[in-house]
Amino acid sequence: MGKINIVELIIFTGLPGTGKSSLADAVGRELGVPVFARDWLVATLRTAGFGLHQNSARILGFAGYELLTTLAWRQLSLGQSAILDCVLGMTSTRERWRKLTVEYSAGWRVIECICSNEEIHRARLQNRRRDKPGWANVTWETVERLSADYAPWEQDRLVIDSVLSVDDNVRTVLNHLRPG
Repeated sequence: MGKINIVELIIFTGLPGTGKSSLADAVGRELGVPVFARDWLVATLRTAGFGLHQNSARILGFAGYELLTTLAWRQLSLGQSAILDCVLGMTSTRERWRKLTVEYSAGWRVIECICSNEEIHRARLQNRRRDKPGWANVTWETVERLSADYAPWEQDRLVIDSVLSVDDNVRTVLNHLRPG
């Protein structure tokens, strides 16, 4: 498919273990658009020694979203697209990012990843080993906690079910992102 011709902020969102990072990375490679993942940013902060106190998870989570906002702003201000990979359960951050796209006359594309089969979803988390220094593997309990705080999307988005193959889902996303 090659590079996209317009500037877009493409968001891959969803609970952990729904395939959003694999999909975001594959689409980013195909389009030649940088992928910025909140998990990598937070892991880097942990490795650098940040977040060693009682409320560190909450503070690091907030910092990760602030860093993503800055990266998105920077890319859009340069007239370049970006892909953001994160849970993005908070409507306030969604609105901030949406406003950035309006400010820079950029496209806004949301890809929400789900896993409709709980057994498959749980198995993915149990078998997944992330190669991120400073990053702990996510448990099913974490997914349940995040799910309780995950605000439903009310804006237009493409919903991708990760029970389908990554290749099939990449094709679906690329078709969705094609102009027109």
